[in-house]
Amino acid sequence: MKSCGQLELVMAIEDADIFCDWVREHWAVEPVCLEQPRGDRAVVDIYFDTLAEAEARRRKLPAKFAFSSVQAMICREEQWTTFWRHHFHVQDIGRRLRTVPVWETPPDRKRINLRIDPGLSFGTGGHFTTRFCLEELEKACGKLKPRSMLDAGTGSGILAIAAAKLGVKTIDAFDYDPVCVEKCAENAALNHLGKGRIRFYQADILRDGWMKRPADVVCANILTHVLIEAAPALWRATKRRLLLTGIREFEGDSVADAFVAGGAREVLRDGDGEWCGIVLDRPKT
Repeated sequence: MKSCGQLELVMAIEDADIFCDWVREHWAVEPVCLEQPRGDRAVVDIYFDTLAEAEARRRKLPAKFAFSSVQAMICREEQWTTFWRHHFHVQDIGRRLRTVPVWETPPDRKRINLRIDPGLSFGTGGHFTTRFCLEELEKACGKLKPRSMLDAGTGSGILAIAAAKLGVKTIDAFDYDPVCVEKCAENAALNHLGKGRIRFYQADILRDGWMKRPADVVCANILTHVLIEAAPALWRATKRRLLLTGIREFEGDSVADAFVAGGAREVLRDGDGEWCGIVLDRPKT
């Protein structure tokens, strides 16, 4: 990645969460919100493949939000790297996993080290949604001993990489964004996972053709409205356990209901006050 497009917006801190939700729902990208301690302004950065796309999005901002500043600009690779060096550090997750940014050295081998260079993709383990999936994937690998895994909306590829290091033999992972797919392959190589160990590919979960084969465990860290629309297909892809997140806490019941209606059994739900994750199992026959 040499450069990308960045849309930077400054707004009242009390409006930032609502605006970020709007961005996730309408643009299907994850904004970065920075708030100054004891300040009344928030800076929201949104990243796109090109400056032209950032400019186009700037022209489509809804009038209902009041911005004190809006700027579309080029974000150089070194700027993005500097941002992540400040915000992404070594983190222990679950009982055995550890996320390690590429610019830091793993402290030891007492845990399974997941080396990640986030690039433009998200999925570092710092956000509740990714952490939830990593923790529950680790539990599923210990209890169910899955032979296959599917990662829908793979982002940085961290869940697929974790599955491989936890011993899952057959792994498919896809994302709508081709930039993410390219970065996933690089992250797999960082973790000494040979080409073909994980099958990364570009696909749209709301179109046919993304499911190559059903998997014992399926992970989907995707926005709520997409999870609900894709519920029948995601459930068909699941042989044993489905891990869902990317869900705001108040939306949890709607998501669970969409899958329970198709025959799933909810076995766990967890949240951090803002986001939640749901574990669903296929009932034993």
